[in-house]
Amino acid sequence: MAPEAVHGGEMVFIAVMGVTGAGKSTFIQTASGDSRVTVGHGNKSCTTDIVPWRFKHEGHDITLIDTPGFNDTTRGETEVLKEIAEWLALKYKNDNTRLSGIIYMHALDDRRMYGSTLRNLKMFRQLCGEEPMRNVIFTTTGWGTARKAEQLSKALEKESELCTDGLFWEPMLRRGAQTARFEDSRESALRIVDRLVPRPPVVLQIQHEMVDEQKNLIDTAAGATVNEEIKKLEARYKDEIAKVQQEMQAALVDKDNELHSALEETKNRLEHLREENQRAQELLQYERRNAERRHDNAMQDLRMALESQKLSAQQKEDQMRAEAAAQRYADRMRFDEVVATIRANVEKVRHEDRIAFEAAIARVEAETHHRPQKPQKPGGGGGGGGGGKSDRTKRLLLGLLPTVGSVALAAVGLPLGLNPFSEFIKVIREEFDSDANGDDGAGAGAGAGAAWGDQGQNMAYPDTSANTSANTNTNTDTCTEYEVEEYDGP
Repeated sequence: MAPEAVHGGEMVFIAVMGVTGAGKSTFIQTASGDSRVTVGHGNKSCTTDIVPWRFKHEGHDITLIDTPGFNDTTRGETEVLKEIAEWLALKYKNDNTRLSGIIYMHALDDRRMYGSTLRNLKMFRQLCGEEPMRNVIFTTTGWGTARKAEQLSKALEKESELCTDGLFWEPMLRRGAQTARFEDSRESALRIVDRLVPRPPVVLQIQHEMVDEQKNLIDTAAGATVNEEIKKLEARYKDEIAKVQQEMQAALVDKDNELHSALEETKNRLEHLREENQRAQELLQYERRNAERRHDNAMQDLRMALESQKLSAQQKEDQMRAEAAAQRYADRMRFDEVVATIRANVEKVRHEDRIAFEAAIARVEAETHHRPQKPQKPGGGGGGGGGGKSDRTKRLLLGLLPTVGSVALAAVGLPLGLNPFSEFIKVIREEFDSDANGDDGAGAGAGAGAAWGDQGQNMAYPDTSANTSANTNTNTDTCTEYEVEEYDGP
C-alpha cells in the first residue's frame, strides 16, 4: 500500500543500505526519533525484513527504508538481493515509487574490506545503475568510537582509502556519488537526509530492468553479478573438496587417524558451504525457470487452441458438406425411395449396421406421425415428392451418417460422404439418364443436361449403384481418362 502523503508537504523516500553491523538501524532510529526501530549490537543481523519508517521533517514526509544487510548472518546474499529487488520493483510497478536517494552505510571499524564487502559493493553498483549514483551518499559510522579510542587518525586513513581506491567507492564517486559522516547525533543524521530531499527521484537500474524490461532477477545486471560470484565459489569449493579428499586418502595410508578426522571435519564444512552456494544459485534461477515454464505452457495452450479451432472448422465443413449432400438426395429422391434403396442393399453391411439402419428409419417414421405436416408449396417437389418427404429424407440421412458412417451408407447405395465431384458426376448421370428415358418432373436435371450440351451423350459412366469404389470414366471421343477421387469417410 502506498504511504499517505502529508498535506502541504512532499513525500521523500530514502533507502538505507549496507552490510550487517554498519549502523543502518541506528541511523534510522536517530534520524526519525522513533524508539521502535530495533537496533542490533555487534555484527549480528537485527533487520530481517524491509521496513519503512515515516517521520515529518521541515514540511516533508520522510520515509527511511531499513533493509537487511547484504552479508546477512542468517541469509545468503542471493536471498537478500532477491528481497530488496522484488520490494523495489513492486513499489515502482504498483505505486510508481521512486527513491530520492540511497544512504549506503559503512562502519570504519569493519575489517572485512575484501571478499564479501567488495562483492556487495559491486552488486550495489549494478543495483543502482550509473545515473542514479548522483542520489547516493556513502556514509561512514564509528567516528565517536574512534575518538574515544584515540584512533581518529586511523579512521581518517580508512575513509581516505575508501574514497580513493578503485576497488571501493572511487568509481562511484566519479559518477556523482557523495560521502558523509554520521556523528551519532540527530543533527548529523538530518543533515545527510537534507542533502537528498531536494534531489529529483530516480528509477534504479534494478527497477527499470525488472519492471520496464520485465527481466528475471538473474538476467539483471545485479543478478548476473551475484550469479558470476556463485559460479566462482562453486569451482573453488569443488577444488578444495577434491584436495581435502586426496589428503584424507594419504592420511589413511599413513594411518594418521587424528589428521584424517580433522580433514573429514574440513571436508564436511566445505560441503555444507557448497550446498548453501548451490541453493543460492537455485533461488536465483527459480524465476527464470518459472518464466520458461509459463512460456512453454502458454505456447502449448496456443497450439491446442489452434488445433481445436482447426478441428472445429473441419467438423463444421464436414457437417455442411454432409448436409448439402443430404439435401441433394432429399431434393432428388422420395423418403420411401431412400428406404427401398437401403433395404435392397442392407445385406452388404454388418449386422449391427443393419440394426442401426432400421432403427433410424423407424425413428424418422415415428417422428413424422407426431409432427404436423407442412403445407406443400405450389409447384414444389419436382422429383422430390413434397416438402415433408424431402425433410424426412434429409433427417434420415443426417441421422445415419454419424451412426453407421459414410462407408456403410455408400455400401447400400447412398454415398453421402463421397467427394463432391464424384457426387456431382453421379447426379448429372442420373439427370441425363432420366432425360434420355423421357421422364417428367426432373426440370432441374433437364436444365443441367442442356448446359452440358451434346457432351453428355458421349460420356460413359461407371455403375456406382453396384460398385461404389469405381473411379475411372472414359470420354470415348477424346480417349482421355480421368479419375474421380472418392472421400474415404471419417
